[in-house]
Amino acid sequence: MTQTRSRYLAILLVLILAGSLRVALVYLQTDQLQQDRDAYLAIAHNLATGHGYSSSMSTETNEIQPTAFRPPLYPCLLAVIYYLRAVPVGIGIAQIILGILTVWLTWRTAKCLQMEVGGIFAAGIVTTDPVLLQYTAYAMTEVLASFLSILLLYFLISSFSAEKSPTGTKLPVPISFWAGIIWGSAILCRPTYLAFFGVWIAARLTSSLLQRFHIVKIQSSVKQKSEQITYLTLGIILAVSPWLIRNLVVFHSPILTTTHGGYTLLLGNNPVFYQEVVQKPWGTVWSGKSLHTWQKSLDEQITQQVPAIKSEQERDRWMYQRAKQNISKQPEQFVQSCILRFKRFWNVSPLTHSTLTAKPLINWIIAGYYSLVLIGCFGGLFMVIWNKEKKWAPLVLLIFSFTLVHLFYWTNMRMRAPLVPAIALLSIYGWSQIVRFFKFARPSKASQNDRHNNR
Repeated sequence: MTQTRSRYLAILLVLILAGSLRVALVYLQTDQLQQDRDAYLAIAHNLATGHGYSSSMSTETNEIQPTAFRPPLYPCLLAVIYYLRAVPVGIGIAQIILGILTVWLTWRTAKCLQMEVGGIFAAGIVTTDPVLLQYTAYAMTEVLASFLSILLLYFLISSFSAEKSPTGTKLPVPISFWAGIIWGSAILCRPTYLAFFGVWIAARLTSSLLQRFHIVKIQSSVKQKSEQITYLTLGIILAVSPWLIRNLVVFHSPILTTTHGGYTLLLGNNPVFYQEVVQKPWGTVWSGKSLHTWQKSLDEQITQQVPAIKSEQERDRWMYQRAKQNISKQPEQFVQSCILRFKRFWNVSPLTHSTLTAKPLINWIIAGYYSLVLIGCFGGLFMVIWNKEKKWAPLVLLIFSFTLVHLFYWTNMRMRAPLVPAIALLSIYGWSQIVRFFKFARPSKASQNDRHNNR
């Protein structure tokens, strides 16, 4: 059997394993697919039944309440399943398919990065990632976001590879445009991708300026990068414009993301959280009872505001302002909470128990698994930056932007799910470099014999 056929057989087995694990979890936890943790199911049901993008209906007046509290992509996907009357089985099937595609795209992206064999191992990491496995059985955005991440990375790396070469080969512009469509879709799944776009475009523009002022010979490359950014931006605008226009019509405000950001910022920056979690030992979680009491007091404060807070936008702005006030009043606690959020985001073991972590042994296995993956990932990040591997730049910037955002907003290990494919690729690259280092650092038998004979 040739090497090529062996590799194709290996990735086929990995894909079969990915599907099997996800089918088993969905089968064992079908009831979880019907639990509406983040109101996605309620919005999707209203969409499918012709009530528009609304989270609830008033029981007294039967009046529909439009919302922009949650990003629209995932509820729209669920609405199709509701319309086909395929809930909850259809949700499970969609989650399984997205998971398998994520594994396959991880392998394809690895090939673009010249990791023929390593790509199989990276796909294996995505296949067995505990967070992605667990949330396959939940009607939440983790699985869709990880799929969009690796799809976006694949297109970005492909478009980067297709940039104009010194021989004058023309850049296939549509690749950048379609990357923009995917990026816009990702923003409609999780607004954090908007920060990724800001970081990415800043890096590209900085690179272009440095080339313009220091390397005169590649002026055409600077022009080509400008065209790439233009087409990518057009793709993003096209993807997000329906949501933007809808919000402009419904709320008379050009809401690009959601009205959820203020709550997420305030959730991790308030005196109760500082006192009950930040100033406590590592591992302390905010109890459900205390959280519920805080949320109730928050609602009471909002109802007492003069002038009255009526709309979602006003509520969102009030929460942003309150969070900023808390930060300015308690700067030391804010810094400590940022450090806590960083540790939570990159934690190797979940702080709250789920089906996968119900037993201590499983929790230890997960901790060991993530420790190995993250050691390789951080090693890979160091080597990529040290060697100035330009093809890997989108992965580095994606990880940086998500980490940066979640220093300030509420976070836990779940928020890291969209990064899993990038982490897997960097981990395999990092471990390959570590193995290569020790392989070359260890003297061969021939060199040992030579030294022995020279004595």
